[in-house]
Amino acid sequence: MSTRISTKKAATLLGLPEQTLRVFLQYEKFKEFGEAIKKEGSKHWTYYINENRLYDYLKMKKPA
Repeated sequence: MSTRISTKKAATLLGLPEQTLRVFLQYEKFKEFGEAIKKEGSKHWTYYINENRLYDYLKMKKPA
């Protein structure tokens, strides 16, 4: 089952500032585990980060 993880937690795991992670997702830099979606006509972004794929990307075991 895929689990969504917050940008704050993902940024901490990646060692990046949260805003940097958001910008990278907007520019499709981390397509391996996440994406940024902007609805047409909106100025706000929605971020989806798959926890399992993030841990796989980092080659880390997911905590129980």
